[in-house]
Amino acid sequence: MIKTKLLSGLLIVLISITTLSGQKASKKIFVEDIDKAKLQKLIKNRKGKVLLLNIWASWCAPCKKEFPDLVKLAEKYKKAKVEIIGLSVDDREDLHTEVIPFLEKNNVNFKIYLQNFKKIEELIEIFPQWQGAIPLTVIFDSKGNQQKFIIGMRDFAFFDNAIQEVLNSSK
Repeated sequence: MIKTKLLSGLLIVLISITTLSGQKASKKIFVEDIDKAKLQKLIKNRKGKVLLLNIWASWCAPCKKEFPDLVKLAEKYKKAKVEIIGLSVDDREDLHTEVIPFLEKNNVNFKIYLQNFKKIEELIEIFPQWQGAIPLTVIFDSKGNQQKFIIGMRDFAFFDNAIQEVLNSSK
């Protein structure tokens, strides 16, 4: 009888802990550094997937406004041959105070990198037609060839259409 009550009590405690931890569990946000060589490798080694690369910053109002649409895109394409990647141009010292809190607030569901270029000009030089304005979204086909170059804020429908165009052109 005592064993049964004790086991029942332990079971209730375990269920309560599991339920509470399930409600409070927030996914750990991991932001990886990226430099010029790593970015170029990421673009070229597509493994058959289209890449949507969004360059943004936590201090950029249009970047922040379009971010939820990127999260929706990542959800839509999570089982497709499409990879969504964000590249933050924030300063390293803002990673824990600005970048990660913003990503947590927006329930980021795609890979995020933080620029670690020797000079930001190295990033800009990767895209000769770019002057450095953000947000910048570049879509590459499954072979790593640039197909879309989009400066400025866009919405889910625009990005979705652009991805579909790239997917359809590579069939």
